[in-house]
Amino acid sequence: MLEARNLSWCQSRGALVAGVSVTVSLGEWISLVGPNGAGKSTLLQVLAGTLEYPSQSFSGSISWQHQDWTQLDSRVRASRVAYLGSELESLFPLRVIDAVSAGQFAVVPGQQRPRSSDLRFALSFCELEGLQDRDLATLSGGERQRVLLARGLVQGAQVLFLDETFGKMDLDYQFELGARLQKLTREGVLSVVLVSHDPSLSGRFADRVWLMNQGRLVAEGQPDKVLNEESLSRVFPRASLASLFKSE
Repeated sequence: MLEARNLSWCQSRGALVAGVSVTVSLGEWISLVGPNGAGKSTLLQVLAGTLEYPSQSFSGSISWQHQDWTQLDSRVRASRVAYLGSELESLFPLRVIDAVSAGQFAVVPGQQRPRSSDLRFALSFCELEGLQDRDLATLSGGERQRVLLARGLVQGAQVLFLDETFGKMDLDYQFELGARLQKLTREGVLSVVLVSHDPSLSGRFADRVWLMNQGRLVAEGQPDKVLNEESLSRVFPRASLASLFKSE
């Protein structure tokens, strides 16, 4: 669905993403791995369109089913791709149900939406039924991440870019929600691209892995081809750290 060719994103201090070419197909899970400062978050935000595309920063091409992604209306992009960060914040009192429902802003009349975008489905999927009337400020970090994921589902996106979105959840939620998302990918409902520093998450659910370092894609392929000491030692120089990322 989404294809980027020779994608670069530069700022005054240099290139944060440099010459990256990737594809995201419907129904697959991609794990994005790399050290801090590798450009992982920037890549996801550029692909999602949350940074827009100023000519002084952006070069290369991005297409959505052969359409120029950079020329599509931002609301249309939001109906197809959702970028979810590490936590949902609010500057004013906001109930969980209202925060999740806010994802409906991306509804485009006449566009087919995945079944995962149903509000009741999303609340149940993320186990939020009992928290619907709670204020976001009273929730834990992991609970707010579940709200964020539910809002992304309601957004109706076919691709979820998850940027450390599981990081504060309890382990049981991380793996249970990961398994539920994997089921949706297997059914062809949506695709997932996950940034995580947890080697268990990175390898357990992925169909493919992207490995980044210093703004570049240095390896790409099936988990056992990328999450191994030979590949990871190139970006994680300490052998003890690299071994943590080995697939089971």
